[in-house]
Amino acid sequence: MAWLLNVVLPGTGLIIRRREWLGFSLAMVFGVCGNVALAGWLIAPVAVPFWLTWLAGGLCALSWLLAQLLMQRQVVLLRRRAGGIVALLREAQAAIEVGDLKSASLALERGAAMDDENVELYVLRARLCALEEDVKGERAAWRRVVKLDRQRRYGNEARRALADA
Repeated sequence: MAWLLNVVLPGTGLIIRRREWLGFSLAMVFGVCGNVALAGWLIAPVAVPFWLTWLAGGLCALSWLLAQLLMQRQVVLLRRRAGGIVALLREAQAAIEVGDLKSASLALERGAAMDDENVELYVLRARLCALEEDVKGERAAWRRVVKLDRQRRYGNEARRALADA
């Protein structure tokens, strides 16, 4: 969906993929330059200087191309980041299972630095805080889970933990 939006209106796909200012800037350049170019070619060719029409058209095309290239780069980056987070979550889960809470905490901190909107990361953080008897941290983590869990996979567990803590 983000790809299609980015092709039709450059920059919107980047906005969806968490590059808000870059996407907004490219969308604005595309929109303004596109309007100037269309005015110069179709609406009022006598009123808009020839050089301005071609400059605006070139900038419009350049912004479209740049938005597509940056979108591709962002998709690759997010895929790579997702793979790294999965590995860190596995590492944290394994550390929790053997009782190495410090290693689990470090793995979760590295994961949060990569993506602070990962639901599974906050579920593990909440479970880790429960094992460490950190009630305040556990409540904060479960509240974050409730906010981020769009698919409602952890809703019951979060509600029970928040009611108990």
